[in-house]
Amino acid sequence: MFCPTDRFEHAPGIVLRPMPEWGLAYAYTPLRPALTELNTTTWLIAALCEGTTLAELEAAFADTVRRVAGDNAARDTLHRGLAMLVEAGIIARTEETAR
Repeated sequence: MFCPTDRFEHAPGIVLRPMPEWGLAYAYTPLRPALTELNTTTWLIAALCEGTTLAELEAAFADTVRRVAGDNAARDTLHRGLAMLVEAGIIARTEETAR
């Protein structure tokens, strides 16, 4: 579904509002007006998407969750969460390999 060189970043106009006291965050998507609740996993994934490639995301996510998930489980969780964030319009995927 995703290529290792794809880059991911917040979609234009996204407002990400962390609520650490509740263990979640909210994302507002103005292009498709919606308020989406993010659990700690999808919140982490969204936070890591700052123009990073999929390969960089996989490494950073695995490092963060290594104590609770093995590399394969971390990769699967990342891909599922990333797909949800892209589908919701919170994260934008680009196929640019140079930055």
